[in-house]
Amino acid sequence: MATQEVAFENAQQRPFVERLGIPRPLAWGFLGVLLFMIGDGVESGFLSPFLINKGLSTQLVALIFTVYGILVAIGSWFSGALSDLWGPRRVMWCGLACWAIFEVLFLALALPTINYPLILLTYGLRGLGYPLFAFGFLVWIAAATPPKGLGTAVGWFWFAFTGGLPTLGSFIASFLIPAIGQYYTFWCSLILVVIGGFIALIGVRERIGSQRLVPAGDNPLSTLFSSISIAWRKPKIGIGCIVRVINTTPEFGFLVFLPIFFTQVIGFSLGSWLRLLSYIFLSNIIWNLLFGVIGDKFGWRRTVALCGGLGCTITTLLLYYVPLQTHNYPLAILVGVLYGATLAGYVPLSALMPSLAPENKGGAMAMLNLGAGVSAFIGPAIVGIFIGPLGIVGVMWIFAILYVISMILALFLKLPQGLEMQQTAEVGRHSFGQLAYAAQGNLLGHPPFVPNMQVNRNIDLLLFDTGGTIYDDDCYAQALWKAIHEINPAVSEEEFWSVYDQLRGRSSGSLRTSLAQRFIPGGDRELLSNTARKYWEYPPGALYPDVRPTLEALAPTYRLGIVSNAGENVMEALRRDGLDKLFSVIILSEEVGLQKPDPRIFQLALDKAGIRPERAVHTGNRLDSDIRPAQYIGMRTIMILRGEAPPAPTKEQLAEPDAVITSLLGLPTALTRLSGVVPSQILV
Repeated sequence: MATQEVAFENAQQRPFVERLGIPRPLAWGFLGVLLFMIGDGVESGFLSPFLINKGLSTQLVALIFTVYGILVAIGSWFSGALSDLWGPRRVMWCGLACWAIFEVLFLALALPTINYPLILLTYGLRGLGYPLFAFGFLVWIAAATPPKGLGTAVGWFWFAFTGGLPTLGSFIASFLIPAIGQYYTFWCSLILVVIGGFIALIGVRERIGSQRLVPAGDNPLSTLFSSISIAWRKPKIGIGCIVRVINTTPEFGFLVFLPIFFTQVIGFSLGSWLRLLSYIFLSNIIWNLLFGVIGDKFGWRRTVALCGGLGCTITTLLLYYVPLQTHNYPLAILVGVLYGATLAGYVPLSALMPSLAPENKGGAMAMLNLGAGVSAFIGPAIVGIFIGPLGIVGVMWIFAILYVISMILALFLKLPQGLEMQQTAEVGRHSFGQLAYAAQGNLLGHPPFVPNMQVNRNIDLLLFDTGGTIYDDDCYAQALWKAIHEINPAVSEEEFWSVYDQLRGRSSGSLRTSLAQRFIPGGDRELLSNTARKYWEYPPGALYPDVRPTLEALAPTYRLGIVSNAGENVMEALRRDGLDKLFSVIILSEEVGLQKPDPRIFQLALDKAGIRPERAVHTGNRLDSDIRPAQYIGMRTIMILRGEAPPAPTKEQLAEPDAVITSLLGLPTALTRLSGVVPSQILV
């Protein structure tokens, strides 16, 4: 038996990338984005001085970057809006094609002749490329990643994004330029972009990103307009867009004048500046990942406001004054590393924005991406306008003041109370469920008691459903509501809950099928299930307070198992709450390809345990998917009246199971009655 249990535990181990927080179906996309952005970032540290050395003024170069930034902003908005209509994969293909075509024209025709109008045209239009590709993938992440891991997933995205632009891109350029020259280094960037694009688009097979994100019947013009109107329909989305603009406005502005500042004013070589830039964004990519995790724990809003806004205010000024006063390269690297770290404090904004509008994630991400794109031309525009009259010091103070404004605005991006509590709930032993358990004991005047069972020869295996038995069923009900509202926004919340409660009372037939037939165009049950899966999770507070003490009391006497119409979300919750080791048999529908009420899923659990049906008991809250199929194969059953159980069961419904309980604390006593054994003593 020990060998079987070890094998079972090994089978339940998540893939390595998922343990890192990378959604496994999207894993190749992160690598592809990294390589694509390395190629895009190769030029970032030396294009400005290259053009100035070719005879263009700083103002003309700033205009090139401004036009480029305007096209980046347009592409950024379209990356979300078109993902709603076409699907993220198709948008990414468009971005790859756009980048490659206009880069070839820029390098082959415009750059060799320094034809300024042609440079503006080709380099500007190339600005559509990277946001369509990279931000299209960011929309894909938001659409396909469950909320519980979204902060970490977007942290990995920004890790890959800034790993290329400009971190590793500039680092590679610092070695390529001495070897092959600046012009041929530009061509190397094209090769990297094409390789990265194909890795992402061929390697990622996830289904959601290959289809439009809004229902098929939606009018395309209405969908595009909603991606703009969401800014005033949901003011917090508009505020979040402004915060995102400020986030990287200084970064893009820095790329225009900091090369000149550090090489001509401070006196560093071009190679030293490029390596300094690499250090800045090496810090940034590391902290992009860390702040994704920190945001999931500390709170997305607070992380953005304090670590991002306040932090960048301080480090922006340090980035100017420390090198100016010391001319010390190691100290310049230190303040650069600090700036890169605080710049990453804005990462949780990519999780916060779609969570502020879960029914229109594409629109929310379109505004987020628009903010990212707008910063690409506002930064250079501020430099072009103010560097003449105010100088470098004035521009640095403008950027610092903008960061203060972003800090204040971020404090207004508060999630609805339920989502805020769920997002900031502490994961660990002090979960809401355990606090509720302690409160229950206080209300009773003593902790609840559990009978200590004598070993009996009648029952060997106890099987449990998860939703409504171990974890609060409302988590799945809320996921169904969010999914239906996303697919069919015309459905009101009142109408949904009215139908849901009617179906609970009936306790017959598939609840998902009935909801799909009522609310989903074409009655598409699979569409409802797949969409709900994005929202379905069990936060710490979902664990019923009676679960842990009951299972720990029963585990020495019985073998315990789970039969559930669920998947990895259940395993993640069980591992987090330290319950997975109590179960020797876990059968999840997503893994075995069977779903309750199919009796074969129960038989599969019995076969894995090596137990005959008459020596097993199943506990669940639904007559149709728990009690009846388990009884069909000869098991005894106990119905628990919570979750999706009928709110007011009839006598006929109560007569179907072998026993009925209202709390798992009543399960040991019910088992003694089923087995005919009297409890011998009482334990806490």
